[in-house]
Amino acid sequence: MRPILASAVRSSASRTRVALMLGLLALPVPLALGQNASVTKDERASAEADLASARGLSRTFQRVFRSVEPAVVYISALRSAPEMVRDGFFMRRTGRVVDRAVGFGSGVIVDPTGVLLTNNHVVEPAERLRVKLADGREFDGSVVGRDPLTDLAIVRLENVPSGEALPTATIGDSDSVGVGDWVVAIGSPFGFANTVTTGIVSAKGRSGINLPGASSDMYQDFIQTDAAINPGNSGGPLLDLEGRIVGINSAIATRAGGSEGIGFAIPTHIIRGVMDSILKNGRVVRGFIGVDLEDVTPARLRQLGVSQDMLRPAGGAQGGVKIIEVGPNSPAAAAGLQVGDIVLRFNGRPVNQVSALRAAIAVTAPGTRATLDLLRDAKPATVEVEIADQSRAVARADGAVYVEKFGGSVRTVDDAMRRRLGPGFGRVRGVMVREIDEFGPAATSEFESGDIIVAVDGGAVTSVEEFEEALRAADLREGVRLDIIRGRFRGNIELRAE
Repeated sequence: MRPILASAVRSSASRTRVALMLGLLALPVPLALGQNASVTKDERASAEADLASARGLSRTFQRVFRSVEPAVVYISALRSAPEMVRDGFFMRRTGRVVDRAVGFGSGVIVDPTGVLLTNNHVVEPAERLRVKLADGREFDGSVVGRDPLTDLAIVRLENVPSGEALPTATIGDSDSVGVGDWVVAIGSPFGFANTVTTGIVSAKGRSGINLPGASSDMYQDFIQTDAAINPGNSGGPLLDLEGRIVGINSAIATRAGGSEGIGFAIPTHIIRGVMDSILKNGRVVRGFIGVDLEDVTPARLRQLGVSQDMLRPAGGAQGGVKIIEVGPNSPAAAAGLQVGDIVLRFNGRPVNQVSALRAAIAVTAPGTRATLDLLRDAKPATVEVEIADQSRAVARADGAVYVEKFGGSVRTVDDAMRRRLGPGFGRVRGVMVREIDEFGPAATSEFESGDIIVAVDGGAVTSVEEFEEALRAADLREGVRLDIIRGRFRGNIELRAE
């Protein structure tokens, strides 16, 4: 399993293979049915009906492609590097700095002002992005926000002519497509822009996919498809037959590096939550209710006396999700959720696996109320829970305080903490970093969990209150120096925000 990011194919061998495939087109085609006297009238009528159906499906694919293609873009991830030229047998530097492509992928415009969706792994290696539209125009792109835990990123096109509305694709409902439904993928596999492939939804709710470089905490609830997806399709749309986005193509299962009929797309019920959070907050704010979970198999449910008839509304055969721990003072505890409850639906959506419920909670906006349909003592029940901000909730449980301007939570270094830190920390006064927002000022300034902040612009801080007060007066656009202790080392980091 790998993210679908690779360099374009340019070898002579590859060109030969393409040429050979094109050569097949010159072979003679079979005679039309009407020229074969042995075909009966009924057979001919049946064949004509089948052909009409096939042509109708082809026209549908064509309409989807024509309507969405203008909104699909080619993204080049660029980094600055010294220019190298060949000098005999050797390479030498010219002294110039040039842009080098370190990756490429696809994206899809979802707002006429130039906001587009793509994968995090497409934009992550880049210092700069260059985005090419289907009509040949090119724009620089800036990352609005990205989320490694869902492999999504939001990019905005720069210098779009004032008043111009760019072509867009509509974000649809991934819940509206079922296993067996036709889907269409558009992207730039191996650098071949504006490529369309078709297939079906092979499965939904796929998780446990081992993606290279991905965090073990990644939220996975993929749509699986057999539409041909290859390196370069990353970030492009997976579409239903109405031309609506139902997923963003993200990964493939492969032995050889290319499509083998098993591709994965991030569904729109995850995309919407991440996109809305990034556009509203500039970062992903994750939902939290404070429960530990485990998958419940159908066999285990039968042991518990739960019939499959009771589970059928949640998708039946895959089982449910059992609550095995409820955090004290958590939203789940306040809502009355109990250990042993088996969750079947979250806001009306089936949740048959822990991964699906984790993802559903994480992309739900804090402050909203969610409905959980569940089984309690083998009887149906419904519970409403208010979603909390994950970073703040985790901080409170640790005794830490979330500091918005810092972009993370900190805790006052007290006597108990100094004893745990060991010899050499007996006189240390300051605040310890506990949790860091993925793309807040602390993260982008390369702070780490466990750092002890002892001063702000030379002024000592001995408590969370003093730290907040010191930052309140600071202009992070100009940067502020924070003196820190990291392990046995002392130094300083400039805290800066855009």
